[in-house]
Amino acid sequence: MILEAATELFCARGYEHVAVGDIAEAVAVGPSALYRHFSSKQELLEELVFNGLESFTAVVSGMAFTDAEQSLLDLAELAVTSRHIGILVEREARHLSGDTQTRLRAASQDLAGGLAEFLEAVRPDLDGDARDLFAWMILGVVVSPSFYQSDLSAKEQARLLAELTGRVLTAQAPVGFAMVEGRHRPTGLLPHSRREALLQKAIQLFAERRYASVGIEDVAASLGMAGPSVYGHFASKADLLATALSRGAAYLYMQASDVLAASNTAAAALSSLVSSYVEFALAHPALVDLLMTEVRNLPEPHRDAALAAQRTYVDEWVHLLRQFRPELSESVARLQVQAVLTLVNYVVRVRHIQSATGISTAVSGTCQHLLGLQDG
Repeated sequence: MILEAATELFCARGYEHVAVGDIAEAVAVGPSALYRHFSSKQELLEELVFNGLESFTAVVSGMAFTDAEQSLLDLAELAVTSRHIGILVEREARHLSGDTQTRLRAASQDLAGGLAEFLEAVRPDLDGDARDLFAWMILGVVVSPSFYQSDLSAKEQARLLAELTGRVLTAQAPVGFAMVEGRHRPTGLLPHSRREALLQKAIQLFAERRYASVGIEDVAASLGMAGPSVYGHFASKADLLATALSRGAAYLYMQASDVLAASNTAAAALSSLVSSYVEFALAHPALVDLLMTEVRNLPEPHRDAALAAQRTYVDEWVHLLRQFRPELSESVARLQVQAVLTLVNYVVRVRHIQSATGISTAVSGTCQHLLGLQDG
């Protein structure tokens, strides 16, 4: 009961907005009784995160090479019944200590490694780098239920997720894709504008260290400025976050408008939209991170505006997919679109993958295959 209550509260409000007393109240016990089970809120979060990962690792380690379809269905069913794991690992686990996060990265890599072993058996044509990429793309599809609500039954969601992960298995082997050890994204130049430079630094710091743990003084110090000088450009830290997220949403919709204007068919538009989104996500992984994890920290009405902008963008994808594939219901099309977007958001934030050569073409091709735009 304690773990279930903590999961619901952490995912609904965010770890930093939940007190031990809130969890105790949810299970009708006093805080002192809760401390008999967990020494701290952080220990409770740690158990939730690692228990969730271990359940997925157990399924992956038991995946039967002779029955890939059933193995993927087992994984999809767990993803639907444990739908909070994506939020816990991708968002809330950032509150864990540095050493614990190192353990978490190792556990996540072990999970991807188990899927790569499965892929070695079912896709012997893939080299080691491609297997690693495909493993992370499968995980991106698997965690997608954490980031949206569906009106489909759990059984139907699991069936559709299993089909999508199966389509990852049948995607074309990427040409020219290769990991580059030690390769990092170039730092580049900062904008001359102080406002734009502050915004760029804030996006980086919020993504690296979490919005809640970054102060205005930290953003200013990253540019050698005094904290109060930031207020000449932004009214508050929340204003920085709101500006970053609205900038990202505006960029995406402008990009979508350009794609629509240049396309003659829904299929062509959707294909271009996939490619343009992958390019955006690879170019701005920190902003993607904020779009996935920090919207809840916006004050109203900024939060409502950000969520509405995200829904509008997703609606455009769903509309195009249903024009291209009219046999799909809106709910099924939305699940497929959300799975593809989550796959992209997930993969571009895996550091050793985001700098690989040929990554854009490889991810775009797989996403187009998932949506039925490209043959395997």
